[in-house]
Amino acid sequence: MTSAVILIIGGTVTMALIGYALYLGLQLKGQKLRQEKADKELGVELERNDRDARKSVQIIAKALMQKNLTETEAAMRIGFLSQKITASPEEATLFSVFQQLAEATSHVPILDDWLALDVIEKSRLTQERTAIESKYTEFVQASAEQLTRLRLT
Repeated sequence: MTSAVILIIGGTVTMALIGYALYLGLQLKGQKLRQEKADKELGVELERNDRDARKSVQIIAKALMQKNLTETEAAMRIGFLSQKITASPEEATLFSVFQQLAEATSHVPILDDWLALDVIEKSRLTQERTAIESKYTEFVQASAEQLTRLRLT
């Protein structure tokens, strides 16, 4: 009789463990499906962000070529946006010029900090900025022209 009880208990424990293993397997499969869905959604979101950043870069490059922006302002904006783009090696080279100019002029105050400066300091910094820009102008303009043709997809 005791061996029958042990067999029943053993069978019950085994069935409970099999049931729990099946439950965990289903939970794991559900988690994997949710992760795959999240990865796919992230991929779609990254592609959309890349496309939007590329479009913004094109707009800024066109505005620069039309002299609606200073080279430094365009460099700051394109430098920032380029970080959101999965760039080819050729594109990375074009972005590099803007990043270098943005870095070279990063000490120049912007927005409210610029407005807070007196006229003499603004004049000095403007001269300094234009001198720095003149070193990059040829490369920036050539890169801007190529960026206007940036692939959007």
